[in-house]
Amino acid sequence: MSTTIKSKNIFIFFFLIITLFCVPIFSHCEDYFDVLDDNAKRSVACPLIKDDLSRFSKRDDDDELKIKISKFNCDNATEETCKNVRKTFDDAARIISTTFILKNTINLDVNFTNFCISKPSLCDVKGGRVIIGGARSARNMLLLDEDDVTRFYPQSLVKQFEFKTHPEFISIDIISSFNSIVDWYFPSQKAPIRPKQRDMLYVVLHELMHGMGFFTFWGDFLVSDDPNDVLITTRPDITSVENQTVFNGFKEAAFDRLLIFNRDQTRLTKVSDKLNKFAKAGTKFKSDVDFIRKFLDSKQVNVAREMTKVTTTPESISSIPNSSEKVILETSIKPFQAGASITHVDEKTLLNTTDFLMTFIPVPGKTLKELITQVGGKGPIGPKLKCIMENLG
Repeated sequence: MSTTIKSKNIFIFFFLIITLFCVPIFSHCEDYFDVLDDNAKRSVACPLIKDDLSRFSKRDDDDELKIKISKFNCDNATEETCKNVRKTFDDAARIISTTFILKNTINLDVNFTNFCISKPSLCDVKGGRVIIGGARSARNMLLLDEDDVTRFYPQSLVKQFEFKTHPEFISIDIISSFNSIVDWYFPSQKAPIRPKQRDMLYVVLHELMHGMGFFTFWGDFLVSDDPNDVLITTRPDITSVENQTVFNGFKEAAFDRLLIFNRDQTRLTKVSDKLNKFAKAGTKFKSDVDFIRKFLDSKQVNVAREMTKVTTTPESISSIPNSSEKVILETSIKPFQAGASITHVDEKTLLNTTDFLMTFIPVPGKTLKELITQVGGKGPIGPKLKCIMENLG
């Protein structure tokens, strides 16, 4: 029997004035190096750093951008296209900076390149399937929440908390990569958008929301040789020590704290708690394969199978950032699709509303401005999305 552990993550991110409940008592971080490769990450020790709170920058009265490009790579494109890409990111930064109160600067690494050259497996031009790009948090940090559950928070969010003591930050908060072969429409263009073009500002805003925290750690990480036996769990936090696999528990992301089942309004965290009865944190296994086999033989495997049904049943899960708001998430995709399921809002209920931005598939042939006008919105970031992002902390 062949078994593997898949690392599934999604591209995401956000901010506002935040009430602090989480506590930085751990010095465990995860660094990501490639937006398009879920396995391009490593667990690292990030020592706790003490900061003088007076050194934190304060928001000016003017429209100072709190999202800035720190690294910019643009190849296989004309100089004009590269200028349009940079301007699009600046426009996205301005929208986010004027929508949310960001206390500290979020630094971006932007890569615009031809995926068909750099990653041919992501480029099936003849088949009509071309990955357009994405963004994700460059570093996630393990924090203790008010409900005594440890969750991974994106660095860009942790910076806004202004903890006096916090895990060490790296220079980049969000990494992003976009495919230059895509027929992009840039807001600076005067010509009307063509039917198959995609508005880059629309896509960049969507992906930056992911990079700022709009992502889940629920996924199909545990894989056996039976393709029909899909197991949905929170992400297993495992490390390799002296040729053994050390299990540190099934971990949620910050976003997962806000999730509920629509059938009974209970939190998904309760299911994560059940999964963690499988083994205590620190339990050692002979290998990843041994870990999965032991899980398949446990009672918790039935919990994972039940979650497979729920996460592929339409309108079954919502994000509920407060008592008056409820945001139905995407659970209509079969089979479960990491990077799409749960980590987007439900297309059926929200595509034609002011909260269209975080539906799974960006609408082609429409500019962001046209879509906002079409739904009667005041801007690209709708009220439900604002509420989620404000409450991630």
